[in-house]
Amino acid sequence: MGAEMSASHSNGQWAMGNGHVALCRALGRKRGQVTIFIIVGIVIVVGIIAFAFLMRDVDIGPKPDIDPKNIVRSCVNDLVKDSIDKMLMNGGEILPTRAISYEGAEWNYLCYQADFYQGCYNIHPMLEIQIEKEIEKDSLSGVQNCFDVMRQDLENRGFSVGGGATDYSIDLLPGYVDVKLEKRVEISKEGSSQVFDDFGFEVVSPIYDLVRVARLIVNDESQFCNFEYNGYMLLYPKYDIRRIDYRDSKIYRLIDRRSGDEFRFAIRSCAFAPGI
Repeated sequence: MGAEMSASHSNGQWAMGNGHVALCRALGRKRGQVTIFIIVGIVIVVGIIAFAFLMRDVDIGPKPDIDPKNIVRSCVNDLVKDSIDKMLMNGGEILPTRAISYEGAEWNYLCYQADFYQGCYNIHPMLEIQIEKEIEKDSLSGVQNCFDVMRQDLENRGFSVGGGATDYSIDLLPGYVDVKLEKRVEISKEGSSQVFDDFGFEVVSPIYDLVRVARLIVNDESQFCNFEYNGYMLLYPKYDIRRIDYRDSKIYRLIDRRSGDEFRFAIRSCAFAPGI
């Protein structure tokens, strides 16, 4: 019995010793893993700090304050606004082609009939598209000059500027004019470069809506020899429509009340013969 108890006691001590060794090994492995994670973390942090330090002196391209889009858009915006004003004042053309003089200005005919008692013919049936083309034609040379101004400005600051062909068009849309302007421009300095290609933007203007109302006026004048503008203003108070009868013609002033922009044009329809 004594021998058996001694053997059992020895086996217990041996088992406890093995358990202690296993526990120490497990703790050692965990400490090793933690140490590796700490070392990897330190390496990552040091790498980030070193990268940020090195990038301080690297020129990655033109700075935002010399973005060529700002220069070109500001320049072209003024040109397009000036052209829109011409379209509004001249009945949709740079220079009126068929007009009547009234109060020192030329009022372009949108609908005209030379004979008496007959309804007029719409002589500008594609007025919206016509105005888009007129704005493009009126401002195209100025747009090219805007890019020249941008190039000169950046070259004076030490940049090299290269460019491709210019794609320019105008779209009249409700509430604004969409200026589509694309041109590949590459700006470089000291081995770094940046490319720009989309210079388009929008100009807030009621010209599309004014042209739409002018089309309604022309249609009624050609069919019924009259447009009931007072009734139209009751339905659409955003517009102020004024009409003056002058020398067998009608002078129309179509005004957007919110912006104050005014579309001017003339109509000669169902004119009475002299003496009647």
